[in-house]
Amino acid sequence: MKRFFTFLFLTSTLCQAAEINCGATSSYLLLDANNKQILSENNAEKIAYPASLVKLMTLYLTFEALQKKKLHLNQVLKISQHGEEISKVNQVNSLNLKAGDKITVKQAINSMLVRSFNEAAVVLAEAVAGNEWEFARQMNKKARELGMISSSFRNASGLHEEGQYSNAYDFARLALAIRKKFPNYYQLLTVKKFTYRGTEYESHNKIMLEYQGAEGGKTGFTNAAGFNLLSVARNKKQRVISVLLGCNNSEIRYLFTRHLLDQGFATIEKCKKAHCYHSRIRTWNKSPQSLSHTSSPTNCASTSLTA
Repeated sequence: MKRFFTFLFLTSTLCQAAEINCGATSSYLLLDANNKQILSENNAEKIAYPASLVKLMTLYLTFEALQKKKLHLNQVLKISQHGEEISKVNQVNSLNLKAGDKITVKQAINSMLVRSFNEAAVVLAEAVAGNEWEFARQMNKKARELGMISSSFRNASGLHEEGQYSNAYDFARLALAIRKKFPNYYQLLTVKKFTYRGTEYESHNKIMLEYQGAEGGKTGFTNAAGFNLLSVARNKKQRVISVLLGCNNSEIRYLFTRHLLDQGFATIEKCKKAHCYHSRIRTWNKSPQSLSHTSSPTNCASTSLTA
């Protein structure tokens, strides 16, 4: 009887999102970050264009360089001619920096995460690897080491290239790896605003600004990719990761992610008390090739959140 009422509670909670539709070509994954169990997913293995989610791999390699003392947060970097050219590609995602302008490593990280400024990703890539082309090679090498077998990187910023692609599984792996390997720098993901040259810049990520417990995330958009969003949120000792790719509307992207995060915490809490569904939740195995393919936690989880 207890399990029956738990099922009714979860079904009611999850089905509230029935009218949210991210489009037929989108995909998502919802993960319990503590035990790596997949709570819900739809087309999570589907190849998609990551857009600015690529900057999370740029962040990983930057954190790695910081940890190895190859860079330090207050180190001053100089914008290259290539960085200036990238800053002109998308005037919205740009600090409009010129060749020779200076920015610290920490400012560049904040610029990249808070407002997704493209030249910030380039200057970090050049600081780590000498040039962006060599950095892309290192991105792909690191992706293989992390088990991101469905990903290919071509640049540090996420500007669209046909050969740059990934999926929701791989970005969940990357999010897990960032938190696990860089606890001393992980708090930089929580920054919601920063100041550069006297101007304050605030995040446009509505999950970071409005969702209680949000502790990190990255938006992404190109015409080819659609609207992407990776979010990490914490509720007491529980932590969930959601990855949404290819949504057809920016606002729906945020609404959908809120429902995913709410669904994740509700499922974890109720199943913790009632020991429900755990035999049906897919386990995140160490080998990416060995992910099992059993059913989702509940029928509603797999069908009512239309993606």
